[in-house]
Amino acid sequence: MSVLRSPARGDMYIQAVVETPVNLTKKQRELLREFEKAGEHEKTSPESAGFFTRVKEFFEDLTE
Repeated sequence: MSVLRSPARGDMYIQAVVETPVNLTKKQRELLREFEKAGEHEKTSPESAGFFTRVKEFFEDLTE
C-alpha cells in the first residue's frame, strides 16, 4: 500500500469480522441447503484448492 504523499510502500492490515448466524428458521435452513446444492458441481472457492490440486489442473489443461 502506498504511503500518503510519499513514494514509500507499507503494509496494509485488514481485520475481518465474520458472524455465523444462529437460531435459523426452518425456511432459512431450507434456503441454505438449496444454496449448498446449487454450488456442488461448480468451483466457487478457488482459494480452498490445495497447491498440488492447482498444479494437477494446470497440467490437465495443457493436455486437453
